[in-house]
Amino acid sequence: MTRTLTVLGLALLCAGLVLPAHAGDFPLRPYYPEVPVITAGQLLADYDDAVIVDTRSRLEYEVAHINKAVLLPPGKGDFARRLKALRPKSAPEPLVFYCNDRTCPKSYQAARLALSQGFGHVYAYDGGIFDWITAAPDRATLMGETPARRERVISPKTLERRLLSFEEFEREAKKPNTLVIDIRDPFQRDVIPRLGHVRAIPLDPLLDLVTSRIWTEKRLLFFDAVGKQVLWLQYFLKACDYFDYGFLDGGVRAIAGDPALVRPVVEADRTVACDQDLLLRLSADRRLNNADRRVISYLAANVRSNNYVVIDMSRPGGDTGIDPAVLLDSVRKLSALGYAAHSLMQDTLIVRMDPRLAWKGPSDTDLWKDKVREFNTAMGR
Repeated sequence: MTRTLTVLGLALLCAGLVLPAHAGDFPLRPYYPEVPVITAGQLLADYDDAVIVDTRSRLEYEVAHINKAVLLPPGKGDFARRLKALRPKSAPEPLVFYCNDRTCPKSYQAARLALSQGFGHVYAYDGGIFDWITAAPDRATLMGETPARRERVISPKTLERRLLSFEEFEREAKKPNTLVIDIRDPFQRDVIPRLGHVRAIPLDPLLDLVTSRIWTEKRLLFFDAVGKQVLWLQYFLKACDYFDYGFLDGGVRAIAGDPALVRPVVEADRTVACDQDLLLRLSADRRLNNADRRVISYLAANVRSNNYVVIDMSRPGGDTGIDPAVLLDSVRKLSALGYAAHSLMQDTLIVRMDPRLAWKGPSDTDLWKDKVREFNTAMGR
């Protein structure tokens, strides 16, 4: 089987496309009273004129989306600039944000950010892609098809049958002909379950391996960070005719507080390499102030493998000792100036440093050069 965008559309589609338990409720509206909302009927009536923004990840967008929607996650550093390019701030057309379902906060957060930037006629379509597929299947794409077919959504019970407690997961992992795979991104691996041999394969390269069907005769056990990514993976496994697999219920987060079940990741090489020329250029950059340089120092000192820094923004000051508003403002500035890239997911700030500015381990290796090229490509250089 060849991996193409079409295969992704047919294999990963609808991951997470699970209707909320209380379909008539909008539980997050009380938390965002300043955000106007729009119903499916109103959006359908205004569809031709509305500017519709999808606030989710690219993979979610490829899986299912409103047909005319533009993908623009609010965590990107250039969100306001790109939004203004879509529609002038004072334009009369509705500017509508949506995400997955009625329990997803991204549509509210993006709408609130747009309002704070001075945009008018802003709305959150908080029914999300699921309600839209029901209301207007001919204007939605699901599993690579338009009109979207609601019957192709996997039910919560189907997923639940694959979920294992840690005790069950550990017991299954000891059986012969079994592979245990950690699908988390490198920056998420601060602790590891105390199991036997575990292969660490992030989701993107994992898809290539699963598509090749090399493991169809094996028992496969997967775990992710919080139990969400396995939703995408289940659709992929089903499309490629895998039958014997299971997922750790709740991901690593469900067991992270128990030292008997997890162990911390200890990096063998704790040194941080920096390009001196870039550091000198940064020090002389008059666009940066002392607060920005303090943030840079923190980021450089706490960079992980693959040049990521992950920061919990839910606690004032947190581990950084820096006011969250100051920290976020500086990170946005560093992203705009090309020293870093960042995304904000709920209360987690993920900063990707320029590998030349901070790199855990020896530089001038093939891996380091690859990451420099990747970073430059991501920054449009």
